[in-house]
Amino acid sequence: MRPISSHIKAISLLGLPIVVGQLGVIVQGMADTIMVGQYGTPELSASALVNNIYNFIIFFLLGISYATTPITGAAFGQGDDESVSRSLKDSLIVNLSFSAIIVFLLTVLYFNLDILGQPEKLMPLVRPYYLIIMLSLPFLAGFNALKQFVEAVGETNIPMHVMLVSNAINIALNAILIYGMMGLPEWGLFGAGLATFIARVFLFVTMLVMVFRGKRFKVWTGKMKGENGKRKTNSPAAHLSSLNSFSDFHGSFRMARIGLPIAVQLCLESASFNIAGMFMGWIGDIPLAAHQVICTISTLVFMIQYGIGAAAAIRVSQFRGRGEWTEVRHATYSAWGLSATFSFLMVGGICLFREPITSIFTSDLRVQTLCYSLLPAFVLYQFGDCTQIIFSNSLRALEAVGRMLLYAIIAYLLVSIPMSYLLGIHLGFGAEGVWYGIPFGLTTAGLLFIYEFRRKTKHLT
Repeated sequence: MRPISSHIKAISLLGLPIVVGQLGVIVQGMADTIMVGQYGTPELSASALVNNIYNFIIFFLLGISYATTPITGAAFGQGDDESVSRSLKDSLIVNLSFSAIIVFLLTVLYFNLDILGQPEKLMPLVRPYYLIIMLSLPFLAGFNALKQFVEAVGETNIPMHVMLVSNAINIALNAILIYGMMGLPEWGLFGAGLATFIARVFLFVTMLVMVFRGKRFKVWTGKMKGENGKRKTNSPAAHLSSLNSFSDFHGSFRMARIGLPIAVQLCLESASFNIAGMFMGWIGDIPLAAHQVICTISTLVFMIQYGIGAAAAIRVSQFRGRGEWTEVRHATYSAWGLSATFSFLMVGGICLFREPITSIFTSDLRVQTLCYSLLPAFVLYQFGDCTQIIFSNSLRALEAVGRMLLYAIIAYLLVSIPMSYLLGIHLGFGAEGVWYGIPFGLTTAGLLFIYEFRRKTKHLT
């Protein structure tokens, strides 16, 4: 049995590159919000509306890609190179297929945006931004597939470097395209969307080249063969074209069967924030803008938790592949303690420096003041958020996704969203009431996931 300190060290080493990469995403998201917010409050409100829709979609795509970790990680833990190779192919097929379906559905929604009941004056800003972000989704889905595969075999540094470069590109292009530098037109919010599109294309193409041309992954990518049984060329394009030659889609169906409940569970979690944003829009454009600012700040803590949880999932999936069930439990509880420690340290810092932090995002004093009043709810939900992230990641690594989906339905559809509506809209507590509904859902989810993890692993240790 390994000491707890060894788990903390291993999770830290695996998780640090994931956290740094995700922090890069947060910095890029903050840069988007800051630059758009300084450009204008209507643009900030319009971006909040679109981002509320797409955060839901991004979580869904991320959830689909999460199925790669338990399958690839377990095969890697067993030393089964053939299964590792097959999981890469299956991951690309599943993630790109789901992204195509989502783009179709989003196109239908585009022609019916009025049903959302949002301020009509924002629609001329919303529509072009909505379209350009939609077109970037297949590239993001492809990157997710490759990222999860690479991390599942323990190479967490590679996605980190690719993401950091992509974020730098995005921020630089934001400055150029939003404000019209270097002789280009001043495109405002659409310029921010175009910068995001270019950065996501870079993510996918770069990861594709690194996986299919890199020596580290040749033992697995070299096993991808065509119908004639001969190895194809090492070019990424050739490997992608060879995906259609596989007649056995059993692995893809298995990955989709695991990934879909995970995706729905993440969407339900995201819905508690997205629908809260919808309620904010009913109250007014100032609450909607404040919601966008606090959500951007809160994702800073979330991504720390996400990175630690992802590292725990990698460890748990590999221990599962080797049948080391005691280590599965120890790795999970070690990650929980590590995540809780970092989360509450960061939350304390955010509350202490709330005034300079919120002023970075907007110069509108009305938005800043409302942000301060939302911080208590933000602090309250940290325990539940930390808990549900760590234990849901471990349950996914165990492929125990069935009951987790049921618990998510209870926590978010039956607790969080109704509480936000009851407090914020029905009882008239406004923006603060909407946000005070969120801790109820996250804490419920966290406690239910702990119960399920203990139930699932107790007889195996």
